[in-house]
Amino acid sequence: MKRQNFLMLAAAALLASCSQDDALQSTVLNNEGLKPMTITASLPTDGMQTRAEGDETAARCYVQILNGNGTELEDGNSKPIKMDPAGNSFTTTVDLNGANTYDFLFWADTEATDAAAPADLRAVAYTNGETIAWAGKIDDNPWNADGVNVTLSHVVSRVTVTTTSDFTVNENWPLTVTVPTVFSTYNVETEEVTGQVDKGYTFSAASTTYDAKAEVGHFYVLGDGGNQKLTLQYDGPNENPKIYITDVPVSANTHITLTGDIYNAGLVNGIIKATTTTGWDTPETGDIPFK
Repeated sequence: MKRQNFLMLAAAALLASCSQDDALQSTVLNNEGLKPMTITASLPTDGMQTRAEGDETAARCYVQILNGNGTELEDGNSKPIKMDPAGNSFTTTVDLNGANTYDFLFWADTEATDAAAPADLRAVAYTNGETIAWAGKIDDNPWNADGVNVTLSHVVSRVTVTTTSDFTVNENWPLTVTVPTVFSTYNVETEEVTGQVDKGYTFSAASTTYDAKAEVGHFYVLGDGGNQKLTLQYDGPNENPKIYITDVPVSANTHITLTGDIYNAGLVNGIIKATTTTGWDTPETGDIPFK
């Protein structure tokens, strides 16, 4: 009986200690003007922002917090924070001064969760090809008891290649598509690309036989929004020449589809057409004829 009383008293003391710690922490935060706020970043789920067929969803997401004037917080507190996945969103809770305003920068991508974290969302390294990336920002926002929410959008362009004819790709008959001007770094704060890649990005189709009306493949590139001259070459049994598709806008959240008779590409009958949408998986519109 005495032992039970002792255990009950010890438990009560432990609870009191925890309660005192919580109260102390609350007092410290309040004295410094800090209040907890939840931050939520959501991936697009409807309209022009949704995923295209074959796309993966984001594997990781980061938020970087700056003062409302764009300067960094004290004591290194402006380092990117990895957010926790929650369905189609990511979330985290931070303590902020209720009297100040803040800029929030967001970056999400399909890189492996154990990949190196970005050191600064004002200069995020990006590798063209397979990685899908999203970004968003909220400027000069005060502390809010309800937290802050942002819906991210794609910062890359998706390029899809489809064929209207049967053809075969192997080491002797390769198919390549080149986007000549791509970039390796993105600044979420200014929404600008940097680090131009000298040789652009070249997609090489896998060795196999493709049936008519099939997707040959797709890839992702970071562009600056300018119109570009894409090249396509199927160096097949007919010794097809390289062809150029001009005035193609390589912009954030743009889906470019190259469609045509790839077996005869570059020949009289080998018409290739580019279509673009200022979305991600909407029906292709705005035809760009082969030139």
